Formats: sequence, structure tokens, C-alpha cells
Amino acid sequence: MHMRKPLSRILCALAFLAFALTAIAQNRQDPKQRVEALEQQVQKNLQERKPELAIPLLREIVSIDPDNLNAHGNLGVLLFFQGNYSEAIPQMRSAVRAKPDLWRIEALLGIAEKRTGDPSAAQDDLERAFAKLEDKNIAKEAGLELVELDSSFGQFAKASSVTEKLEELLPEDPQILFVAYEISVQMMDQSRLNMLLVAPDSAEMHMIMGGELGRQGDHANAIAQYREAIKLNPMLPGVHFELAEQLRASPDPAMNAQAESEYNAAVKVNQYDEKAWCGLGDSVAEAGDFKAAEEDYQKALALQPRDADAQTGLAIALTTMNQMSEAVPLLESAVKNDPTNIVAHYRLSVLYRRAGRIADAQHEMSEYAHYKELKDKMSQVFKQFRVQRDQK
Repeated sequence: MHMRKPLSRILCALAFLAFALTAIAQNRQDPKQRVEALEQQVQKNLQERKPELAIPLLREIVSIDPDNLNAHGNLGVLLFFQGNYSEAIPQMRSAVRAKPDLWRIEALLGIAEKRTGDPSAAQDDLERAFAKLEDKNIAKEAGLELVELDSSFGQFAKASSVTEKLEELLPEDPQILFVAYEISVQMMDQSRLNMLLVAPDSAEMHMIMGGELGRQGDHANAIAQYREAIKLNPMLPGVHFELAEQLRASPDPAMNAQAESEYNAAVKVNQYDEKAWCGLGDSVAEAGDFKAAEEDYQKALALQPRDADAQTGLAIALTTMNQMSEAVPLLESAVKNDPTNIVAHYRLSVLYRRAGRIADAQHEMSEYAHYKELKDKMSQVFKQFRVQRDQK
């Protein structure tokens, strides 16, 4: 009896030890099994659109398996869209460091960094991601955030390159068009300020002032600025052309008559100035010399074959010289190259009607009316804008 008791105790101890070893072996497998079970539940929650239930499960996964790339990425994204940027950042950063080509996650990381006050890191991440993003919606959000950052650092050239890509992706998005406009204005203001600080009395500064005055409709003072620029540097690129444009736009016929000589001066300075050749064609056509105008428009089109204004001007000159068959294809090409060219639409409608193409004529007249209305509205808006600015 006394011999059995120790034996029984030994057997019990061995049995307990065997159980314990089995439990330890099972526990060593538990983390992997637990992660698999959690991942299945996370997937179920996401399919049911219950991200708030998936988040604590993902937290548990990364605590069990700190190297779990998917868990870090998914947790970071879910926290981001809940607005919890400070917690989302380290999760997304871990995912991006482990796999640098996670461009969507890096874009979200950059946005989160920007919104939590780390603009330098945000700019770096957004720049890397933006160039690689294919999804238009994510590219738009990332791009607009990047434009804000570039602008805040005074890096307007960078911002402009981003808006150019955004315009390529979403050419009819009004938000992007507005941002592109804002950046162009800021770039112009910065250039004007730089010129004012560096060379306030230069020919280039007078040319800048002439351009601004011309945009405001102050043709007389714009002309005076361009003439001052020419006094300082008669070979300054573009200055004779810009002066000629203001002379033609002036309400004073005496000024209009001086435009042709400035266009001639422009092409003497630069024989490859396509706009100057086109302007010279307009000027001599207005004077009634359509043969000379034809030659000037041809020179312009040799330099820029898709210039709708040159095509339209040449077509009008040819029509006046009774060469309608040559004018029609020019006008057809002009409205294709620039659908907003109301003169081309109107002239093409007239020629179609003469040729008996009534349906085509009606279509072109409809296009003419449509774009004329748009341009009239735009002109009115800018007129009101100038009045409001002058009243401030």
C-alpha cells in the first residue's frame, strides 16, 4: 500500500507534465491561428461595411504580429477615414516602409501628415505618390493637397506642374480649373514682385506693366508703357507685337493705323514670331490688301499649322478674293482646332449656306450663337470684376 502511493503520485505528475507540454505546444500555434481567425473576422466586417468593428481586431493582429503588412496598411486606412490621423500615420508609415510601392497608402499618409502639422514629410510623401497614382479620385485629392503645400512654401512652379497633370486627368473639373487659375495668378504676382525688386526701371518691368494695363482695358497707358520699353530695348522679344496688339485694340483710329508698322517691326526682330505674322495679316486685311494678308497668314501657318486664328484670317482673305472652295477646309480645320472660334463658325455657316448645305449651316450658326453667348457672359463677368476692384 505504501509502495503504490508514491507510484500513483509519480504517474499523476507525469500525466500533468504531459498535459502541460501539450498545452504549451498548442499555445505556440495559437498566435498564427488567432491571427488567421481575426483576419477572417476583419474581412467579414469590411464586407458588411462595419469598419468600426474591424479596427480593434486589426489592432490585435498588429500586436500579435508586428510585421503583418496588410494589418498595418488596413488599420492605417480605416483610422484615416475615421479622421484619426495621429494614430493612422504610424500604421501607414509601417506599411509604406515595408513595401514602398503602396502609392495609395502613401498618398493618404501624406494627407494625414499635412493635417497633423508635418508639412515637410507630407510634401515628400505626396510628391512620391502623386506621380504614380492611377485612380483619378485619389489623384485629385492628393494633388490638391500637394498644390496647397507647394504654394505655402512659395514653390509655384512645382504647384503649376501638379495642376497641369490634374487638368490632364480631369479637364472639366471646375475645382481643378479654379486651382490652376489661382496658381497662375500667384506665379504672375510673384514674378511681378521679383521684377519690381530687382529691376524696377527696366524695359521688362515696363512690359509687365503694359500687359497688366492692357488686361484691364487701359489701352492708352498700356501703349505708353510698351513704348517706354522699346526706348530702353527695341530688341526686347515680343514688345513690338504687344504694342501692335494694344494699338489695334485702341478706340482711337489714329492708334489703329500705327499697328501695322509695329507688326512689321516684330517680324524684323524675329522672323519666327508666328503671332506677329498673323497679326500683320489681320492688319493689312483691315486695310484692304487681301493678297498681302494671304502671304502673311501663310507664313504664320508655316510656323504653326494649327493656329485657328491664322486659318480663319486666311479663309476670310480667300473668300474676299472669291476662292470659296479653298476657304471651306480652312474654316473646318479652324473650328476643329478651336471650337470657341466664333468668327470661324459664323463664316463657315455662311459658306455652307451658299453651297446649299443647309443642315451644316444651321449647325455652325448654332455653335456660333452658343459660344458667343459664353464669351459675352465671360466679358461681363470680367467687366464687373474690374469695376469691383477699382471701387476698393
